[in-house]
Amino acid sequence: MKTLSDLNINLNEDIPISGLSCSSKLIEKNQCFIALQGLKSHGLDFVDEAIANGASCILHNKSNYDQKQKVPCFYIKNLHERQKDILLNFYNICEENLKFLMFTGTNGKTSTAHFTYQILQKANKDAILVGTLGIESRTSFQETNTTTPNLFELFKFISKETYLDDLYVCIEASSHGLEQNRLIGLGVETRAILNIEKDHLDFHKNIESYVASKLKILNFPSQNKIILNGDCETSSSLINNELRDHDKCIISSTDRRADYFFSIVKIDKSSCIFKLTIDRECIDLKVNFFQKYNIYNLIFAIAATNQIEKNTFLKKDIIESLILPKGRAKMITKKKKNILVDYAHNFGGMKAIIKSVSNIYENLVIVYGCGGERDNSDRGRMMQFASNNSRKVIFTSDNSRSESFQSILDDSKKDHEYSNLIVESDRKQAIKLGLELIKENEILLILGKGHEEFQEIKGTKIPFNDQRVVEQILWNILYFF
Repeated sequence: MKTLSDLNINLNEDIPISGLSCSSKLIEKNQCFIALQGLKSHGLDFVDEAIANGASCILHNKSNYDQKQKVPCFYIKNLHERQKDILLNFYNICEENLKFLMFTGTNGKTSTAHFTYQILQKANKDAILVGTLGIESRTSFQETNTTTPNLFELFKFISKETYLDDLYVCIEASSHGLEQNRLIGLGVETRAILNIEKDHLDFHKNIESYVASKLKILNFPSQNKIILNGDCETSSSLINNELRDHDKCIISSTDRRADYFFSIVKIDKSSCIFKLTIDRECIDLKVNFFQKYNIYNLIFAIAATNQIEKNTFLKKDIIESLILPKGRAKMITKKKKNILVDYAHNFGGMKAIIKSVSNIYENLVIVYGCGGERDNSDRGRMMQFASNNSRKVIFTSDNSRSESFQSILDDSKKDHEYSNLIVESDRKQAIKLGLELIKENEILLILGKGHEEFQEIKGTKIPFNDQRVVEQILWNILYFF
């Protein structure tokens, strides 16, 4: 068993430690509790819980803290900044063998990180994926409560991995994670800002703070250029202002001068053919999804892996074999009905998915809702866009939490009357109604939850998955009719 002296923090103490955690709830017998400042409170406020759960000692960064505890308690200067080094020492991990690829953006992080992860694995590299869907590798999986976990969760997972040479870590960096410095101290191989649109203003309060949080990805040192979307309005503004003095790698479908320029050749209901130009060399590619925004996500993954080893990962057979992650643009076609299940839960995501299908299908029906107790600034805009671009909108529940469904509906309607709006608070019934309404060459979009396995209502998580509900209803239709 390791001792405190093994952490290389100038403590000559032979106190045994079986693990490290910054969460008092997760502390187990003989573990060291790392007490740090949180969003609303300091870890020292939860010392009693940590000790009750078995903590053998406590490290903290509050210089004026002098309360006596039942276990040894040590002040460590710059403890927050030293988390990574402490974890590397405890787990005996060689930092040089860890290659981090970091992606931030309002939409597309999960798909881009997932594409990158697949490219690396298909090229026989050891890799792990960290994000909304959890932390996973070829052999392991761990659920997470946040898109971007803290370093303790991340390095504990890494410590259990077996890798021959380098381990590539593909990370979704959320605005919350960046603002709270959850990944402090990491050096990265590649950094990318996929796009920036208004989101999470319940946390960031204004768009300026939200953009500033995204730009914190630049705090992670890298020898490579920051990868940006030249077609995103906000990114374009940053390119000419805040990022003017940074080395940049640009992806675009409108500017042929971009480092990665692509043009769509053909789109149908199951695929997309496009041309990708890199360094004046054009590559013809066909992928098994049709959404243009996912082509952007794919090219970000190509650009990221190309920064690691140029042309090593850009293999036509690998790129054309990639699939979308769980709950992202999942197509279901049965009994002449077309359904797409997607995680799109903000205005930008909704707009992108609607635009992607509008030129392929004659019309569409949309089932969606808005999350309770979250950023409500775009609820009205989402309702208006959905109504203007579909034959029917069925507004339903989507993790209402402790906010009433009626409050969310009123906030979305903004005193407007929509002639094509149907309100059905029961999400299963809303999906069933949508399936009944769509015609042969139309599509039903079920938006907002994607991969999620529950509905959160009034503090209770109720098992619910959009895709399984669709398949169950369609099976009943096939079986009974």
